[in-house]
Amino acid sequence: MPRFLTTAAAMLAATASTAAYAQISSSAPTTAKSPRLDADGEPVTGGVMSRFQKNNPLGNVLRDLREKGIKLDGAYVGNLAANPVGGVSHGFAESHWIDFSADLDLDKLIGLPDTHIYARGADFEGDSLGKTNIGSSISFQQTWRPVPGWRLTQLDIEHQFGRLKVIAGRSALNTYFGASPLNCVFMSNTACLTAYGPITAIGITAFPNSSWMSLAHYKISKTVYAQVGVFDYNNDLNLAGKAGTDFSFFKGSGTLIAAETGYENNDRYPRRYRIGIDINTDGGTSPLYDKNGNPAGISGLARATQTGTRVGIYALADQTILRPDPKSPRNLAVFGRVFYNAGATSTIDWFASAGFVKTGTFKGRDNDTIGFIVSNTHFSDDEVEYLRELRAKAGGSGTPHRNEIIGEVNYGFAAAPGVRLLPNVQYDINPDPIYATKYRKDIPSAIVVGLRIDVRFAQLLTGSK
Repeated sequence: MPRFLTTAAAMLAATASTAAYAQISSSAPTTAKSPRLDADGEPVTGGVMSRFQKNNPLGNVLRDLREKGIKLDGAYVGNLAANPVGGVSHGFAESHWIDFSADLDLDKLIGLPDTHIYARGADFEGDSLGKTNIGSSISFQQTWRPVPGWRLTQLDIEHQFGRLKVIAGRSALNTYFGASPLNCVFMSNTACLTAYGPITAIGITAFPNSSWMSLAHYKISKTVYAQVGVFDYNNDLNLAGKAGTDFSFFKGSGTLIAAETGYENNDRYPRRYRIGIDINTDGGTSPLYDKNGNPAGISGLARATQTGTRVGIYALADQTILRPDPKSPRNLAVFGRVFYNAGATSTIDWFASAGFVKTGTFKGRDNDTIGFIVSNTHFSDDEVEYLRELRAKAGGSGTPHRNEIIGEVNYGFAAAPGVRLLPNVQYDINPDPIYATKYRKDIPSAIVVGLRIDVRFAQLLTGSK
């Protein structure tokens, strides 16, 4: 941990000093002297950062490859979190992920028009504050995953047939369904990368886990679309050591079927509305009963495999409501998410969240953001009863709460192109005890203080996303 903190502090200091120097340099008065020329004989313009992006060797290589049809990118996202108030105990946790991706334009590369190959690999490392100190199953760090390590997260091919787009290969369901650029303006796992609910209750495949899939996306009009996808459901692919390279073809315990329709418009007031359904032919595990039909919390046996089908219905809405200048990024957008479990009994009955993102804050900070979200996760009666049995078995009393309410407020500081710092505060009311089943009473509501660090390599090196 000390080594990571030292590295993070050094990176933050370097980023801040570079951004500050770039701002000072770009605003410094100039004289009538002849302009300084770069290596190509062109006048040097802009601040330190713009000159760096124009002249650094890696940036030049990335631009050259992009022109030839190879778009490379990568990212580092780090989460630091501590709970000075509440939880089972007070503590600190760090988690992070790093990924590299490639978008191959086969038209430029081999003359095959309207066709792309996408490849992506990611490494997840670190600990979860929710698991180690608070007891909650809902992570306060969107970069934490229960199985760490590198894995191949995406390898698929896309072809455009006019209005119809077809994708096939290996990917996660939430790469293409229930997505929104507002999802990841937060650190809480209630928002990023997918609104909470479908992963836990339905078992949809989620980044960085992938499986065989195929998808058809049809543009009904310029603003309306419909899409349907089929994904292999195989939990064994997510085990430690698999690394996303087990290419077993549809040998899982079920099949995931996803369908979604939506409206998107990117005019002066950008907005998107989506409604969808996730179906898993694997019925999952009973939240309450063991294989003999007895309460698992009392018997101590593993919970039983269920028959039937898991079905989840979801909707999301993003709406820009304020944008004084259409030429400026400054705006105010509101959003809402809802999920309802309509199939086999699972740990969660429903989930809902709402909030806003304000882009443009103080004078000269057009790309900074202020974000706010509040969510409610409603656990099923069977899950709550199972947790009550475990508490009683440990000598405790009372019944865990059915509703876990989590809020987050944050400030996104655009330190440099491709670099964003997101200090945040989260408040968890009624933390669930899924990771603290031997705690004998209700877990005290927790305050979590966090910092999210985003570095987008291609944007930092070239200035282009």
